[in-house]
Amino acid sequence: MPMLRRLRPRTATAGGEDRLSALPDDLIRLIVGRLDTRTALSTAALARRWAHITRDLPELDFRISDLLPPEYHRTVSLRRRNMPRDTFLAEMLDRLIACCEIETIAAFVDGIAGFLEADGGPADGDARRRAKTLRLEFFQTHDGGYFVDRLIATAVGAWGVQDLEVVARQASCNVLQSPPYRFPHDHDCLKDGLRRLTLGNYCTLPPLHSYNALTTLVLRDMAASTPVSVYERVFTECTRLQVLHLISCCCAQDHVVVDAPCSEIRVLILDQCNFMTVELRHLPMLVSLACCLTETYRIVFGSVPSLMHTNLTFAAESWIVPKWSTDYFDHYIIGMSPTMTNLILRFTGLRRWMVPTPPANPLLNLKRLLVADLPTNWNITWPRGLLLAAPSLEVLHIHVPCSEEEPAYGSLEMTSLEALRRHHCLKELAITGFLQRHIWFLKYLVSVCTSLQRVILLKDDGHVRYNGLWDWEMVRQQACPWSNDDEMVVRRIIESGCRPLIELSVG
Repeated sequence: MPMLRRLRPRTATAGGEDRLSALPDDLIRLIVGRLDTRTALSTAALARRWAHITRDLPELDFRISDLLPPEYHRTVSLRRRNMPRDTFLAEMLDRLIACCEIETIAAFVDGIAGFLEADGGPADGDARRRAKTLRLEFFQTHDGGYFVDRLIATAVGAWGVQDLEVVARQASCNVLQSPPYRFPHDHDCLKDGLRRLTLGNYCTLPPLHSYNALTTLVLRDMAASTPVSVYERVFTECTRLQVLHLISCCCAQDHVVVDAPCSEIRVLILDQCNFMTVELRHLPMLVSLACCLTETYRIVFGSVPSLMHTNLTFAAESWIVPKWSTDYFDHYIIGMSPTMTNLILRFTGLRRWMVPTPPANPLLNLKRLLVADLPTNWNITWPRGLLLAAPSLEVLHIHVPCSEEEPAYGSLEMTSLEALRRHHCLKELAITGFLQRHIWFLKYLVSVCTSLQRVILLKDDGHVRYNGLWDWEMVRQQACPWSNDDEMVVRRIIESGCRPLIELSVG
C-alpha cells in the first residue's frame, strides 16, 4: 500500500503549503483559459489564489443551452415535426419539455444571481473583475429579465465589457412564452461603453442614436414580423457604426432601401436574409460588401463611391422569378459599382442557366475576379461578359467543381469569340477543374489577352481557399499528373498567343 499513499493527490505539503496556490499565475491562467466559463469559475474553490485569477477571465459565457440535457433538444425536434402522432404520448412529452424548461430557467436565474452577489466587490484584497466579452443566452420569460438586465449593466459598467452578445430564446412551453426581450438601453454605461453588440432571436432592437461608442452591430434570426423601418433606421440612427452584419434576418416587407448619406458603415454583410430586394441607394463610406443571396432576388447598387471589395454568393437552389423577368445576370445585380477592385461570384446553389450579360456600367477599376463553384452544366465561357466589362482586370480565377456532367447551356461558337476585341491588362489566369473541353476557351483567352504572364491549370484536385470574405487563393491538394500529350497541347496553345513568354503551371 505504500505506492498508493504516494499517488494519493494532496494539495498541501507536510509543512502546510498549498501547492495549488503555489503555481505561477501564468500557468493558472493557461489552465483556466482552456475551460468553459462555468468550470473556470468553479476552480475558485480549489485554492484562494485561483479566485483572483478567475476574475481576469477576458471572456464570459452564460448559455442556458449548456444546462439543458441532450434529451431536451431531441424531444423539441420531435414535437416541432408533430411527432409522435399519439395524443396522449404527445401531451406527456410536452409536459416533460415544460418541466425541463422551468427547472432550467430557475437554475439559470439562481446561478446569475449568485454570481452577481459573489462579485459584489473586491474580496480579500483582489482586484475587481475585468472582462472584455460577455455572451449571454437565455429563455425570455415574463419575470426572468431582471437578473439579465442587471448582469448586462454590471458587465459593461463595472467590468469593462465592450463586446456583448445577447440571444433570447422563446420557450416551447406556452406558459413561459412572453413578448420579445427589450434590451436595457436606458443605462448610460451601455451607450458609452459598448463597442460591439450582437442581438439574436427573440430580442428587440433598442434606439441606437445615443450609442456613441458602438462600431459593430450583429443582428441574427430577427422575426418575420420585424418592420422594414427597424433595419433602415440602423443605417440612419447609429451614425458611428462601421460594421453591420445581418444573419438570417426576416422582414415584414420585401423591399429594403438603404439611404443613409451620413452613415459611416464600411463593412456590410447580408447572410441568408429574406429581403427580396436590397437597394443600396446611398452609403458613401461602404468599402466591403458580402451578400449570400438565398431569399434575396435582387441587389441594386446606387451611390456607393467607396466600394472596393464585393462578395456575391448565389446560394438559392431555385428562385421564384417574376413572369416579366428573364434569367439575365443584370436582372439580379443592377448597377454594379465601377469603383470595385475585387469581386467574388459564387454559385453554390443556382442550377438553371443565367445569361452572362455585361454590367450596364463598365467595371473600370476591377483588378481581381473570382468565379467560383461555376455550375457544371454551364459553359466555362460564362465569365467572358465580366472580362469584357473590366478593362483593367489583372487576375481572373475560375473554379469548376469536379463533375462528369456535360454543359447543357450557354454554348458559344468559336467564330463569335474570335471577333471580340483584345484585353490588354490581364496578367494571371487560373482554372481549377480544368478539362479537355476547356481547351478552346483557353485558346481564346491566350489569343485576346496581350499581357498574360501566368497560367495555372488545375484538374480535379484544385479548390479555392478563402482568406476571409474578400480574399482567396487557388490551392492544389495533391499533384495530379498530366499526360505528355495534354501538356504539349496546352504549351503549343500558349506559345501561339500574343505573348509567348508565359509561366505555365499544371497540376
